[in-house]
Amino acid sequence: MLHEVIAGHDPKDSTSINAPVPQVVAAAKSGDVKGMKIGVVKELNGDGYQAGVRQRFEESLELLAKAGAEIVEVSAPNFEYALAAYYLIAPSECSSNLARFDAMRYGLRVGDTDGASAESVMNMTREVGFGREVKRRILLGTYALSSGYYDAYYGSAQKVRTLITQDFNKAFEKCDVMVSPTCPTTAFKIGEKADDPLAMYLNDIATIPVNMAGIGGMSLPSGVAPEDGLPVGFQIMSPVMQDQRMYSVGAALEAALLSKWGAPLLSKAPVLGGVA
Repeated sequence: MLHEVIAGHDPKDSTSINAPVPQVVAAAKSGDVKGMKIGVVKELNGDGYQAGVRQRFEESLELLAKAGAEIVEVSAPNFEYALAAYYLIAPSECSSNLARFDAMRYGLRVGDTDGASAESVMNMTREVGFGREVKRRILLGTYALSSGYYDAYYGSAQKVRTLITQDFNKAFEKCDVMVSPTCPTTAFKIGEKADDPLAMYLNDIATIPVNMAGIGGMSLPSGVAPEDGLPVGFQIMSPVMQDQRMYSVGAALEAALLSKWGAPLLSKAPVLGGVA
């Protein structure tokens, strides 16, 4: 319901689309997937995916097939480059967009004492105001956009982005929605990979292509992995302006899982410290 309320064209927002809003509420209420073709992305399900993640994913596909959907395999060969391209494009945009937070015009200001130069105030504000990951992305983005590297890095990444969009378009000719596990593994412990940002980035491998292509995507809980008891996600992707397909599949899967479990997934959560 929130989706339908906030969707639609905004004449003051150049990124909004002037087109009819998909009937997502009606799709979510119906949950009808009879005759729909659901494409399993070959490149997002295999080596590197935790056994329990694959198990719950396959079980979800079986439930959708029982609900009347046809399961087909689709290929998106350029998805393997999505992670590398994204972590050039996103930091570059981060570097450019966050330049406005300079302590001069608005937002946080630190170190504005008598005699302090504008440069020192700006340095102190950005040092305090941005976290480690934001700083890392600003540095990476500034480097990628610097003279002599723009075409080699940012420009090349944008070309990969186009190839990924073309992969989606070709795959959607064979199916109505595409699906994959949301993450290759279950959640890691807090701080476990804090010193290895690349390892954390790799957890985004299945969700980044959606962001690169600018299409719809949602993640639903599909159970817990038997080896560690942690929740697993099921990702659904739909073509541009066809969000209702995503909601239909999501509603059908959610209903089937609730029927199978007999209660929401939260009921399976372990008790921690004597409090559920």
